[in-house]
Amino acid sequence: MDVIHFLTGRPPALAGAETNGEDGGFFWLDVTRSESDWHERAQKWLGTQLHEKHVRDSLNETHMPYYDGVDDYDMLIVRTLCPDCPSAAPSTHPIAFLLMAKAVVSIRPVDNPLFHRLHQRFLSAKRNSPTSPAMLLYLLLDEVTEALLAHRDVLSDLLSNWQDRLLDSTNGFNDWQDLMRLRGQLQRLEIVTERQLDVQDKWREETTYPLDRSLTVHFNDLQEHLHRVYSHVIVTQNDIDALVQIYFSAKTQQTNQILQFLTIVSAIFLPLNLLAALFGMNFTHLPLLQTSFGLWIVLGFMGLVAISLLSWFRWRHWL
Repeated sequence: MDVIHFLTGRPPALAGAETNGEDGGFFWLDVTRSESDWHERAQKWLGTQLHEKHVRDSLNETHMPYYDGVDDYDMLIVRTLCPDCPSAAPSTHPIAFLLMAKAVVSIRPVDNPLFHRLHQRFLSAKRNSPTSPAMLLYLLLDEVTEALLAHRDVLSDLLSNWQDRLLDSTNGFNDWQDLMRLRGQLQRLEIVTERQLDVQDKWREETTYPLDRSLTVHFNDLQEHLHRVYSHVIVTQNDIDALVQIYFSAKTQQTNQILQFLTIVSAIFLPLNLLAALFGMNFTHLPLLQTSFGLWIVLGFMGLVAISLLSWFRWRHWL
C-alpha cells in the first residue's frame, strides 16, 4: 500500500508511519487487492469505519461497475482493461475507489500498474497536485478511461489486418476462433462501459461532496470519453459482422463464377458430345461415314456449333 500526502503549499510526498489524518491536507491510498487487511492498516488515514460489505466488494475480482454512498464516504467500482490481455481478447477487471473528506482509496489488481505513471508525476512534481479528493478521484478515473480509449487504435489495426486477409483469395483465413472471441469480448465490454456510464451518472447525482464548475467540466469530459469508448465498441462489433458478411459474399461470388464457367463449358461440349456419340454408333450406313472428307465436315460443324454457342453466351453477357 502506497500513501501519498497532498498538502496545500507543499509538493506531494509519501506519507510515513507517523503521518495521520490530523496533519492537514488529504491522502491517496493506492492498495493492491492482495492486501486483504488494507482497511485495518489504513484506518489512521481514513478516519472512518468502513462497512464490511464494501471491504468485501473492494477485494472482489469479478465485481461489475457499482456505486454506493453512505454518510462518511462514497464507493465506486469501475472496470479497466487488463494490461497483458491480447488485443484479440480485451478483458477487464475491477478497480474500486473510496472517496472521503480527507482521503481517496484505490484498490486495484496486483498486476495492473495503471497508476504508476501518476505516482511518479506527483512525487516528481511534474504535474500539478490535485486540490481536493474529488479532483484526485477525477484524475484516477481519467487514467482508467484513457486505458480504454487507447485500445481503440489497437482494435482498428487488428481489424484492418483481418480484413485484408479475409478478402485476399490467395491467403486462407484461419483465425475464426479469435475473431469470434473478440466479438464476444466486445459484447462484454459494451455492457461494462454502459454500466460505467450509469455508475458515474448516479454518483454525480447523489454525492454529497461539492463539485465546483471546473470539476463539473472535467467529469463531463470523462463522460464524453466513456461515450466514445461505448460508441467505438458498438461500431467495431458492427464492423466485425459486416466483415464476416463481406467474406461470405465474396466466397459466394467466387463460387458462382466457378460454377458459371463450368456450366458454360458443359453447355458447349454437350452438343459436341451428342455429335460424337451419333457418329460413334456401330451402323454400316451412316451419312458421311464412308466419305474421305466426312471427318472434316463433322469437325467443321462441331467447331461452328462451339463458336455459335460462345457468341450467343457473350451476347447474353453470360461470359
